[in-house]
Amino acid sequence: MKTLISLTSLLAGCSILVANYDSNEYGLINKIRTYAELYDCSKSNVDNLYELSVELKNFSQYLPRNDASFNLTTKLNTLIFQLHNKNNPNEVYCKEKLNNIVSSAEEIQRVIGRKPK
Repeated sequence: MKTLISLTSLLAGCSILVANYDSNEYGLINKIRTYAELYDCSKSNVDNLYELSVELKNFSQYLPRNDASFNLTTKLNTLIFQLHNKNNPNEVYCKEKLNNIVSSAEEIQRVIGRKPK
């Protein structure tokens, strides 16, 4: 019985230290990944992608115990900003940047998806 109580206390303590899964945060990163996979390099698509990345960064900023996710979303936002800020990028640059965005978004999905639900 003491072991069960100790184990329960330990698990409860661990859950305090780890941020819980947030379906809104996961949904935003999923949307960014999907946009980067499906859409071309038109200015309106890049603008939409940038807007989503700012929304994700702002959303994740003040969630409790969410520093790791916030740091990742900030880096992703910077990556997307580089594409957004480029005037008339050539197709090769844009496609490569979108591939990097997809890879980064997928990794962030893994991190967010591993959080306790």
